[in-house]
Amino acid sequence: MAEINSFSKGLDVVLEALRPYNNQAGESSFPPFVKLNDMRRRKGEPLRQWFENVTKTICKGNPERIAMEENIAVLAKVRWRENKRLIYANIQVLVCSDDLVSYLLENDQQATYLRLDCDYQTLGTPFSHPLPHIHVEGDLSPRFSLDGGISENVIIDFFEFVYRHFVPDAWLRWSEKVWDETFSSTNQVPFQTIKDAFENNQFQVLRSYAAQLTKFKRALRKAKDERIGFDLRLDATDREILEYPLAR
Repeated sequence: MAEINSFSKGLDVVLEALRPYNNQAGESSFPPFVKLNDMRRRKGEPLRQWFENVTKTICKGNPERIAMEENIAVLAKVRWRENKRLIYANIQVLVCSDDLVSYLLENDQQATYLRLDCDYQTLGTPFSHPLPHIHVEGDLSPRFSLDGGISENVIIDFFEFVYRHFVPDAWLRWSEKVWDETFSSTNQVPFQTIKDAFENNQFQVLRSYAAQLTKFKRALRKAKDERIGFDLRLDATDREILEYPLAR
């Protein structure tokens, strides 16, 4: 079985398609060679209609061709300048309550839409378009800042956001390995204790391990930046210019 570098085998496939192939300016997409115009969601277009259209246009009716998980579809276009500096990203994610095929067939199935937007050509009114930001409904407001502070590794941060919220078991398996490696040389609290404290709302337990949690979060940041091996980066100074309110 091939080693999984990220949170799942499906995400590894997506990242391999989006990976910058040299230090020159370029672009990539998932699925490969998809045109931006073919994947766009039009203003006012219902979510199910959009997904039916892109499935027919891009996948010949088979949504599994754009599946990251059996219930999560991805359509993405990224562009970069020299030295792999990100200048544009449009990453659309559809998360279904069941699977993608059933979503096209069953009108009562629910779905969530997210789009990561990173575009120096659409800055909007002052501080309305963080770099990058997340849409939850087409091009409409509100736009939410991506978490991660002013990290430059915004594409991995976005996919981690998706996995933490919609595929938590996969993210927890990955993060538990980071925990174990971080504290392997000490007789440290088991990761299960931390999970139980979160799930049972035991904030006093988490408070008692505040120092360990800080170290853990730093280790997660390092693992995302170095282990997953996706080296497309957004300029942190540019992120900070559009950041509001200031977090520091």
